[in-house]
Amino acid sequence: MTIAPMPDHGGVNDPQWQALWLQYEAVTTPLRAAGLACDIDTAGGQNVIYVNLPDGTHLVIADEHELPTRLDDVTGWRIVRSHTDNPNFDGLVYDSTAEGEHGKYAADIKSMLAAVAIYLHSLGDADTKTAGQVLGESVSDRSQLYGVGVLGVSPEHTAVGRVVSEPFDTHLQAAKEYGLYTHQLAQDGWTQAYEQGGTEWPLTVWHRRQVVRTVFVTPIGA
Repeated sequence: MTIAPMPDHGGVNDPQWQALWLQYEAVTTPLRAAGLACDIDTAGGQNVIYVNLPDGTHLVIADEHELPTRLDDVTGWRIVRSHTDNPNFDGLVYDSTAEGEHGKYAADIKSMLAAVAIYLHSLGDADTKTAGQVLGESVSDRSQLYGVGVLGVSPEHTAVGRVVSEPFDTHLQAAKEYGLYTHQLAQDGWTQAYEQGGTEWPLTVWHRRQVVRTVFVTPIGA
């Protein structure tokens, strides 16, 4: 099963959305690797992760109420399965918030993903069951993944952050992609202002006009 594509809508250029996506890569990457399209919805000031399932339903992943702006501030996961065309469809999948059935696991991502995998595999739709199986296999033998991250400041002095590559199995593969990305920055007129980290864990700071970017190799999906 191929990794699901990144979201493609106007919101992906919003710095708030980009910062949230970067924070929650550890959740969305293994779900996307199982073929499940993910998105982060910030409508109405309530941050949640949407996961589209092959059977036409979707998962809504939040904390006790909404997702905080930082992954480290999550206290637990509450996941509901919903249906866009049936507002009465509202099934609780997992609840590791303080009063939830799975509260002992709190904010642990691996336990949450394992529970989602079991749940998906229990559903009747064949493609959804397959996604659950793939997710379960990846969770049971999760190796660290790596990518190329970008953090920056826009001309409006707003924060911008995202992972600009697909996940790689080794940091050396990510470092190669980093080299290609920074080479393209130079070709596009960016100027390097700072460098550290050598060839395995490189980090550089770039600027062009009034925009600053820090580019680096980063662990994701752990």
